[in-house]
Amino acid sequence: MQASRARLFKEYKEVQREKVVDPDIQLVCDDSNIFKWTALIKGPSETPYEGGVFQLAFAVPEQYPLQPPQVRFLTKIFHPNVHFKVYVFLLRMFTFYCWFLDFGYEMLLN
Repeated sequence: MQASRARLFKEYKEVQREKVVDPDIQLVCDDSNIFKWTALIKGPSETPYEGGVFQLAFAVPEQYPLQPPQVRFLTKIFHPNVHFKVYVFLLRMFTFYCWFLDFGYEMLLN
């Protein structure tokens, strides 16, 4: 668990440095639990999502980065990669067979 905690702190510092680079994405770590994060993402221009702001919740397992985080949309959204009843992001590319240890929050949000 210490390794995953250290990795998350490192990623959090990187996210804070890159806030200026992409103002359309805000990623915030829970002050009391490094394994819980939230994100606000502005809808991309020239798409049906333009003008929208979408809130996501990340639940990071203690085995991170060996296992991927679970991502849930808190904002209702219609998208083929989001389950329409529970708004869970379907991480097809991040299943056990395709999740790589060097993936991080930057990769998830892009």
